[in-house]
This record gives sequence, C-alpha cells and structure tokens, in this order.
Amino acid sequence: MQIKPSEMTRKVQLGHVGNVVVGGVNRDKFISDYSLHYKAQKRTLSQQYQLVGTRLDETQTIITRHDARTETAKQAQIGLTTYDIIDVSPDDGGDYIRYDYITIKAVSGHG
Repeated sequence: MQIKPSEMTRKVQLGHVGNVVVGGVNRDKFISDYSLHYKAQKRTLSQQYQLVGTRLDETQTIITRHDARTETAKQAQIGLTTYDIIDVSPDDGGDYIRYDYITIKAVSGHG
C-alpha cells in the first residue's frame, strides 16, 4: 500500500495501564510510552457490515510507520479518548518504509 508521509497528520500516544494513587485510592491510568504519527484507515460499507456482531465491531484501524515497540503496547490514546489495542498487524514486507496496522477499540469505564 502506498501511503504518503503527508497523510500522517495526527498523533497517537501508545503505552500501557498503570496504577496511580489518587487521594489514597488506587486507580488505573493510561501511561504513555511513546507517540507516533498516524493515518486513519477507512472501511468500506461492506467491510463494516461484515464486522457487525464480531469482536471487531465498533473498532477502528490506524496506520503508523513500523515500530517494533507497537507489538507490545497495550493501549493507545488519541486526544482525550483511551483505546485498547485489539490487534497489531506489522508490515512484514521487505520495503524500506514499512507500516503497522493497529486495530483499536474505545475503553469504557476507566477511572
């Protein structure tokens, strides 16, 4: 897939969940390990219909430049919304510029 660097205009924070103490109470909180530029991948209407009722329903896919750390990241944050990372599909081609396809789903009930 040919992606122009100019299409990657947004930033995503990738990291994990850690415990922090707030007012004497342990809370789960997103902790950013690093950030990458990304491009949102659009799905066709047919693809959206195929995902209804599956674990990939209500997910979205973003594309980033390949980074080995992405395979171990557990969560992503875009703006103020935190997402669980459902799947990472790294580009295993031999091209000089490779990309990762990251499937994410909004977290509900944190904090």
